[in-house]
Amino acid sequence: MTISDKDWSGFEQKLRSYVARRVEAGYVDDLVGEILLRLVRREPDWQAAKSPVAWMYRVATNVVTDHYRRHAVEHRIVENRDLSDLSDATEDEGDITPRKELAQCLIPLIEDLPPRYREALQLVDIKELPQAQAAAQLGLSLSGMKSRVQRGRLKLKGLLLDCCTIEINRRGNVVNYSGSSACC
Repeated sequence: MTISDKDWSGFEQKLRSYVARRVEAGYVDDLVGEILLRLVRREPDWQAAKSPVAWMYRVATNVVTDHYRRHAVEHRIVENRDLSDLSDATEDEGDITPRKELAQCLIPLIEDLPPRYREALQLVDIKELPQAQAAAQLGLSLSGMKSRVQRGRLKLKGLLLDCCTIEINRRGNVVNYSGSSACC
């Protein structure tokens, strides 16, 4: 089955409308381009399909789904950034950035955590021990230690967000923050 330029143009317009109903406007062009590229690369597959148009829309649906999966992963990465990334805040005093200032606020907040979470975060995120070694030191299983660290980080995040407003860029780096003097 050969598709004319007019048919492709009509399909592209319908495809653009289909994608625009499912994603934010800024992503439409990129996703339509990705869909068309997949279609060109897999031309024999959709030409052999019983319903080529349905096959093409299935590809479009898969690309949109992949888009949301990628964003979900990126969001989780930003939300669960390792606090060990912040541990270099005291090493270079000459260049104080909002990130480093905020990292200095974490130590007192960690002290306010319940002892089980405080110990876990101090060992893993402050002293930078591997979780397996920290688990052995506290007499926990590795999975128990991982759970404790994860819960501790969530509690720490809650304490930090209760007292500070944090501005993060697209890459998850702290750009600015404002907080009450009671916590920072």
